[in-house]
Amino acid sequence: MEQTITEELFANLIGKSVLQYCKTQHILDETAQQVESGALAVLAQVKEALNDETLDDPECFRRIEAIVEAFHGNGLSTSRHDWG
Repeated sequence: MEQTITEELFANLIGKSVLQYCKTQHILDETAQQVESGALAVLAQVKEALNDETLDDPECFRRIEAIVEAFHGNGLSTSRHDWG
């Protein structure tokens, strides 16, 4: 879902406000551990896709798709160009 510039500005400001609140309430320590755990899970999925011999094709489209799916499956957006 594409956002308008106004929506992006609001999201940025709200994000900064929430971050500041979390800092003052010392919420970030626990959250940082959860983020790190999630990041490690995504990296493990990416590594699995890179090492998966069944995803072998000359242009690596299937590996790229598996990596993009790992990102999306973990709530991370990524932009990409669809060739073909």
